[in-house]
Amino acid sequence: MTRKNNNHQPQPRLITLPTSFADGFISDLAELNNRFAESGKVFELYGSFQHGSFHSARPAKYLPLISRDKFKKHVQQALDKHIRFNYLLNAPSYANFEYTHEGRRELEELLHFLCDCGVASITVTAPYLVDIIKNRFPELEVVVSTIGYVGAQRGITQFEEIGASRIVLDVEVNRDFRFLRHVVPKTDVELEIVVNPVCLYQCHFKFNHYCTAAFGGHIHKGGCGHPYNQYYLNWCYLEKLKTPGEFMRSPWVRPEDLHLYENFGLHHFKIAGRGLTGEELLSRARFYLQGEFKGNLLALLGWPHWLQFRKTEEGGVLEPLDIFLDNEKLSGFLDFFHDKEPDCRMGCGGCGHCDKWAAKHIRTNDPQLLKGYIATMQANIQKLVRSVPTEDETLKMQERWNNAAVSQDLSL
Repeated sequence: MTRKNNNHQPQPRLITLPTSFADGFISDLAELNNRFAESGKVFELYGSFQHGSFHSARPAKYLPLISRDKFKKHVQQALDKHIRFNYLLNAPSYANFEYTHEGRRELEELLHFLCDCGVASITVTAPYLVDIIKNRFPELEVVVSTIGYVGAQRGITQFEEIGASRIVLDVEVNRDFRFLRHVVPKTDVELEIVVNPVCLYQCHFKFNHYCTAAFGGHIHKGGCGHPYNQYYLNWCYLEKLKTPGEFMRSPWVRPEDLHLYENFGLHHFKIAGRGLTGEELLSRARFYLQGEFKGNLLALLGWPHWLQFRKTEEGGVLEPLDIFLDNEKLSGFLDFFHDKEPDCRMGCGGCGHCDKWAAKHIRTNDPQLLKGYIATMQANIQKLVRSVPTEDETLKMQERWNNAAVSQDLSL
């Protein structure tokens, strides 16, 4: 394991980026790295196969469908450009398959294949998999997923002791500068943060949401993932639309604010966005490498998910709702957390910081349309809770899911 440099000398900004697996993506990324060579680089790509017994935490229908040959070629292309590859085995559960004879044999075969491809590291959530990989495949570095919810010194120590080389911290500590200032300089493993999370702050529904999403990539006799409805996503964005301050409380980090973390030795930054096009991913990487973005921050974060809930109970379709948060007007917003170190876990109380910034800077194209989305999403949640799907509806849902996954085949 490479020990972290804690001498606070200037270090390059190291970005971890999803791959689109598309032809030409690696060469375009290499050009981007050359452009910002003096200040930072995308040093690692990450991704996975679309589905499997040992799958990732993203639903199959949103991920590219690739062959093993294409995967191996893609990893080699990245290595040729001095870019590492990280494979995701970050589902929160594999239904105890890893404890069986068949499961262990299948896991071993997959890990042997990844080593043969030149994969440098594996991101996992389950501690058992960390220990297995470090004992059976010591040439692989193990990265702990943000879904491992490491947000305390004890968690860092536990994963380090069983062989983790890097830990992607729980997004809930992104703005806990008191904690970060304490652990970053004193920890031998590398620590990393996700810069563009879209979750509600301190949302205790997200663990189940991740479980639901992950089983959307679990292969079974009926198809390539277990379908689910959008209860959690609907609920999340309904909360944001009802209370605009939630947009500000969500623990994102602007490109302009990365220096606040680099000042105390944190240099690893992860960009989320698997399933996006190569162009979108490269654009996000460019903004974070250059430390500047002009425009709607919500667009950079990839947040207009409320547009999935436009269909009304009456069968109509709402017009698109635009919500705008001008990134250039947000200078100083994160400084409050950096300088004052509020304990946000105790609730907002009389603070009002996020709500004040939301009232001042969040704009929508039509306040009445906003009310329409809120009413529609409230009705949709009630329908999802009260309605029991028929057997035929379940079969059709699985069929639509399988067709959506097949449509992501990059060989077509």
